[in-house]
Amino acid sequence: MLDAWGEANFVAAVGLFGGVLLGLAARLGRFCTLGAIEDFLYGGSDLRLRMWALAIGSAVVGSFGLMAFGLFDPGNSFYIAQQWSPVASIVGGGLFGYGMALAGSCGYGAIARLGGGDLRSFVIVLVMGISAYVTLSGPLAWIRVALFPPTPTAQVPAGIAHTIGDMSGLPVSGIGILLGALLIVLALKANTLRSDRSAMFWAVAVGLAATSAWAGMQYVSDDRPK
Repeated sequence: MLDAWGEANFVAAVGLFGGVLLGLAARLGRFCTLGAIEDFLYGGSDLRLRMWALAIGSAVVGSFGLMAFGLFDPGNSFYIAQQWSPVASIVGGGLFGYGMALAGSCGYGAIARLGGGDLRSFVIVLVMGISAYVTLSGPLAWIRVALFPPTPTAQVPAGIAHTIGDMSGLPVSGIGILLGALLIVLALKANTLRSDRSAMFWAVAVGLAATSAWAGMQYVSDDRPK
């Protein structure tokens, strides 16, 4: 397929597929991080928080399902190739959450609103992009590295399922699928989500978008000459 499409076009198609699903989930399914938190804290509704749990559970089941069939190796992913830093997660998450509250939108929601013509969201997305670049590889990157030096993992990838698998000897893919299934059960435990089929559909669509991205990138990686 890559010979016919070309690697760049195939990667773009994978991104387009996932992006369309995520965009529709935001616009039609009202899938939003900040919105879910606001609904729970101010409106007493946990529907969109449960949508998040269902989306994560679906993505976990899908990703480890790919792993079970040899279609995805999460050990090659940057996200679990580095040792987890609790301090960096707390500081980064706190900054992101505080900025999200001040801006009135998360990055995902801002991109979705930008697609609808919201110029305020354009400013949010632009500033977020520049700030991320400056921190990751720009002039402030050395501060991030000095405060939170990246440390490669020893032998076991820094994933929950991988850690449990290493300790128990059980297959990592099976553990991951089980953990994802538990999240799905937790999300569907309340009738608030079970009674809203549209919310369930769009939450699963978000999980499918994440799974399709992993599958597509693994396919490209496997097709490259070693």
